[in-house]
Amino acid sequence: MKLKTIAQTVLVTASILALSACSTTKHNNGGYDSSAMNDMNTAAGARSSGLGQGQNYGDQEGSGGASARGLAKRTYYFDFNSYVVRDEDKPAILANADYLVAHHNARIILEGHTDPRGSREYNVALGEHRANAVMDMMKGRGVNPNQVRVVSYGAERPAVPGHSEQDFQMDRRVVIVKSH
Repeated sequence: MKLKTIAQTVLVTASILALSACSTTKHNNGGYDSSAMNDMNTAAGARSSGLGQGQNYGDQEGSGGASARGLAKRTYYFDFNSYVVRDEDKPAILANADYLVAHHNARIILEGHTDPRGSREYNVALGEHRANAVMDMMKGRGVNPNQVRVVSYGAERPAVPGHSEQDFQMDRRVVIVKSH
């Protein structure tokens, strides 16, 4: 148990150091604008998509009275260089949080992802910020933090192949996955 705590502390410290090493300026919208990425800015919005209905998070009780609307929407997209949760995603995130509150044995992983622009360290930190933004909403709704694990893959797992702005939009996401 103590080794796990030390490993988590090292990971958090490394993420903070990596983020602070980036040449960034904080914007009021909660995003970051790296000097190396200024000319790659985009005004394109993002949308949410679902991963299927009727799936549960692996609890012993089954999906029972869980809202299919909330459970169907498990991927949340973000604007370029931002970790601000979009207003249209908040109801689905809160519905998933309500499910977790009602199903104490359910466990999930919030996977943070970015598009490939920016350094590896910057993208891992941004993916973590995105996943933590979703987790903070869930905790605010009463979810036990022990039910949620945050992982950032940065740009290592693109959603789709390609290098167009539409492809990049699909890469900037947080995905809720069942924890085993």
